[in-house]
Amino acid sequence: MSEAILPLDADTYTITPNQLKEMMDEGKPFILLDVREKWEYEMVHLEDAVLIPLGELPRRFREITPAVEVVVYCHWGMRSLDAAFLLQQLGFKSVKSLVGGIDRWAQEIDTRTLRY
Repeated sequence: MSEAILPLDADTYTITPNQLKEMMDEGKPFILLDVREKWEYEMVHLEDAVLIPLGELPRRFREITPAVEVVVYCHWGMRSLDAAFLLQQLGFKSVKSLVGGIDRWAQEIDTRTLRY
């Protein structure tokens, strides 16, 4: 397992499950990006998530609109931090990583979400 490349100010790049739920409830426009592997996505994912595995992101990032806020998630929040930092480097203005990933979402927001 590789270490996450942490940006200097992690708070700027992160969002908690509660903050994400608020955004969803308020109907704010954003892209929910799942950077896990296809098998993980097929097992469980958040509604309306776009799947682009982290390893494919450097060549597929153009599939995401840079003008809209992007919320990235993975299993525990390490890959999504890497992805958020990469997207920032590629010129995306507003990118946040879901702290604790889909696992923390399953614990705090939707306990029916499958944990693995």
